[in-house]
Amino acid sequence: MSKIIIANWKMNGSIQKINTDLMYYNQHLTSNIQKCSVVLAIPQLYLSHAASLCKNDMYVLGSQDVSIFENYGAYTGEISAQMLKDVNVRYVIVGHSERRLFLNETQNTLIKKINNILDMGMIPVYCVGENLSTREKKEHMNFVSDQLDILKSINLKGECVIAYEPIWAIGTGIVPHEDEVSEMINFISAYTKEHLNVKMQLLYGGSVNINNAKNILAIDNIGGVLVGGSSLNPEEFINIINAVG
Repeated sequence: MSKIIIANWKMNGSIQKINTDLMYYNQHLTSNIQKCSVVLAIPQLYLSHAASLCKNDMYVLGSQDVSIFENYGAYTGEISAQMLKDVNVRYVIVGHSERRLFLNETQNTLIKKINNILDMGMIPVYCVGENLSTREKKEHMNFVSDQLDILKSINLKGECVIAYEPIWAIGTGIVPHEDEVSEMINFISAYTKEHLNVKMQLLYGGSVNINNAKNILAIDNIGGVLVGGSSLNPEEFINIINAVG
């Protein structure tokens, strides 16, 4: 199974940046593409424009969110899974810690979103991870287990991806020791086999950059990385892609 490398631009970007960066990818994203799937999760406002610039199969589009509401309706400001599908979105990030924190997303909200994504044949990227105080109290396994429990109520038809992002590592430049990452990834892998009876691709996210990507990607059971700030630099992001062994 090839690695998945996701660029999460968060609330960054412009038409000019989309044009410049995608032109760069069209010209340079060739050397390691057979070893991985590249996903560009840019702001939803620019997805349609980006879709018009995708001239090859070297990368696909991702969305940073999706509505809890199905299809169409009187839901001002919402963007449905069907709309994302219409502009060729393939992956959708769900449950990122920033949305859980700043937008108070609940477990029930995330269940609805994941179901909508799966119903449209897209792939959810479900984010889990603990804060620093939880880890220091050695309650991180139970914390992540609780986050994973919502998947028991979902018919996980098709593909599904889980991204482990320790909250204390996101945007801080701090990366857990490789043994800590391996421990949690192996725990998540064992959980999915025992409780969900499916094998999912597991990613790591949290201050991923060119200096640590190669070692992270070499950890057993890691199927890729979710890249934040470093993905805003196209040259560095391609270097991370090329770190796939």
